[in-house]
Order: sequence, then structure tokens, then C-alpha cells
Amino acid sequence: MKFGELKSWQKKRLLMSFFTYVIIAAVFLGYAVVTMYTDKKAEDDYWVSMMQTPEKVEERARQFNQNATEVTVGTYIENLKEINLKTSNYRVVALIWFKWNGDENLDMAKHFRIYKGTMNKMETVKNYHENGVNYQAVRCDVTVTKNYWNRRFPLESHQLRMYVESELPVDDVVFVNDEDSGINESLGISGYDLRRNATGTTMIEYKDDHGDPEMTGGIINAEHITALELNRDSMGLYVKCFIALVGTTTWVLITLFICTYHRVDPLSMIPAALFGTVTNIMVGANLLPDALQLGLLEYVNIFGIMTIMAVALSIININRIRNKYEDRDFASFYGRVMFYTILFFVVAGNIILPISAYMF
Repeated sequence: MKFGELKSWQKKRLLMSFFTYVIIAAVFLGYAVVTMYTDKKAEDDYWVSMMQTPEKVEERARQFNQNATEVTVGTYIENLKEINLKTSNYRVVALIWFKWNGDENLDMAKHFRIYKGTMNKMETVKNYHENGVNYQAVRCDVTVTKNYWNRRFPLESHQLRMYVESELPVDDVVFVNDEDSGINESLGISGYDLRRNATGTTMIEYKDDHGDPEMTGGIINAEHITALELNRDSMGLYVKCFIALVGTTTWVLITLFICTYHRVDPLSMIPAALFGTVTNIMVGANLLPDALQLGLLEYVNIFGIMTIMAVALSIININRIRNKYEDRDFASFYGRVMFYTILFFVVAGNIILPISAYMF
């Protein structure tokens, strides 16, 4: 049977089913792909912006820091003990050093903090004060709160930033970045590769004076930033999250194939596949915080549910054509068109979705 040989009602039913599925699938995949790609590209802008101090803050800082001591700050990341998406934090061991000329009583080792960090342990490595040259180095084991971007999970990348903030305002201390800052070359992060790292200095202005009688307006403090960008090292977690979905999708496509070519009604098999798909959603969801934006994890699962629903509706239509109209030839033709259309979008969708999300 060919399309030109179909009756008017047959063409109407076939085209209605075909275009309804194609339009819904194409619009959904287009939206998901653009969302993933936009989020991926935003990482570059986010990386560049971290080293930039707002011009208004710089202008205000220049009013106070004429007599400030310049302190050279450097960091060496020794180990990343933990990256926990579920609890929104990471744990890092870092060597932090301060070097300045002049007042040895400045004691920077006791006048800094890690922004959003909880110090688990800190030990003094070196405390040197000779001939006006001052150097202090401390090793810190710190847990830092991090609101992860999970839109592209489980193929996401993360930027980890450790802010070493002076507890003395900029009229006392200004930070200068030490170019000798670095990272352990044998640093190993399970599930991730280190994509890039950088250090720099900036300033932060608080909106109030914290009740300080010597301050007028907001307090401005110097900050040293150590940034790491981590990227998923493989498709392993992606496969783990969706292997059950692949199985259920394959199963429902088989049922549509059987219904089309062997005149069997496999509709009763669909509910089990739908249940398996919904259950599969919890695999990835259990690895993430409860509150998050819609992303790759949800898009792939929604697309899987859409596929199952499309197959179910196709089987219902095939059965109706066979039973009500007793037209087995058109039922088979209808089934073939819908089977290959759905198969095409399933293959295409499961290729372009991860490609649009992963940072190669």
C-alpha cells in the first residue's frame, strides 16, 4: 500500500497522528537542546566574570586604600576530598600563604576567612618575619558551601571557587595575586576531569557597616579567588541514570513492531514499561538536592514518557483500524509509518540531548 492509494479518512488519520507527534517531539527537543546549549555556554561568561570587580566598588575602594598594605596572596590546592551535590558543598585541602613588607604585627594568618566556608582544621606551616619581609603559610581543610548548577546533570561541569577574604578592610589591606599559585598535578576527583584553573584578586562591598563606628557606608574587603572547573570524565553516570529508560523504550518499540508486522495486540505490556520509566526517574533524582531547575535529567525522562505514550496511542489506533474498519492493510501501513517516525526521533533525541549538554 502507498500513500496515494489511501482513502480520504485514511490520509486524515495518518497525517493527524504523524504531524502531531512530529511537531510535539521537534518542539520539545528543540527547547531542551537550546536550554542545554545556552547553559553550557554560560559557563564561559561565568568564568570570566569571577575576576572582575564592579567599577563602583573600585572607585569607592580607591578612597580608602591609599595607605593600605599590599599583601601578596597565593594558594596551592593539595586535595579535593569531596564534591557533594546532594548537600551542596565541597571539601578542599589547600595551602594558603601571605607575603608583605612592613608591619609584622599584621598577622594575616589570623585575619582571613574562607567565604561560605567552615574550617575543619588549620595548621601553621611557616611564620617568617625578617628584615621587614613577612611570610605566613597555613594549611586549611575547609568545607565550602556551593550552590551547584545541575541543569546539565549527569553530564554537567562545575566551577568551584574558594574565596580567601581579608577580615581587615581595604584601608588596611589590599590583596595582590601571587602568580606562583598552583594545583596538585596528581589531583584526582572521582567522576570528573579538571578542565581549567585560575587565581586572581577582587574586592567585595557589603551593603552595611556591620555596626562599626569607624566606618562610613559599606565595608569593602579584599578577596583572593582560586577557581577550578571540573567536567564529567565520561558517560558512565549518564548511562547509570538512564539504562532502565533505554530498556523500557526499546521494549515499547518492540511492542509497536510486533503489533504492526504480526497482528498481535501488545497494549497490555505498555503499563509495565511506563511504571519502569517513572521508577527510573528516582535514580538520578536521589543524587541531587530536592529543589532544582528542570534540566537534562528531567528532559530525557519526559522524552521517554512521551515515547511510551506515542507508542501506546499508535497501538490503540492500529487496533481500532483492524477491529472497527477491518482494514488490515491500512493498519499495517499506519503502524510502519508511526514505528519508523518514532524510532527516528528516539535515536535522534538520545544523541542530540547528551551532545548539547556535555562540555567536550
